[in-house]
Amino acid sequence: MTLNDSALLERFSRGELSEFPHLDHVRVVYLHTRRAGRDAAVEFARAGLQRLTRQLGVPEKYHETVTVAWARLVGERTEIGPCRDFAEFLDHNPQFQRKELLDDYYSREVLFGPDARARFVEPDLRPLP
Repeated sequence: MTLNDSALLERFSRGELSEFPHLDHVRVVYLHTRRAGRDAAVEFARAGLQRLTRQLGVPEKYHETVTVAWARLVGERTEIGPCRDFAEFLDHNPQFQRKELLDDYYSREVLFGPDARARFVEPDLRPLP
């Protein structure tokens, strides 16, 4: 079952999702950026993913650098090229369908190093917008 935009944001914010696939991550940031701006969307993603991983009993899966980097990338493209809806956004930004997109910005050693999980680490290959 695909949730409508409002339901997805609400259930995400309360940590009430039993699954959260990659494109739902992207969609949440896209939607919240449209509602409140990029900086607010980064904070929304951070708080929501921390809550969700706790609710699912896997708080160790939360990764600060992955969360913030993805939110910054999606938020930036959302603000630059507003689209009618998420489907159009993905049509204009197919790179966000690639789960390994952060490999363009981070070496594996930096992204999956001990510091990057606990705190945001800037990329070592190319800067984020």
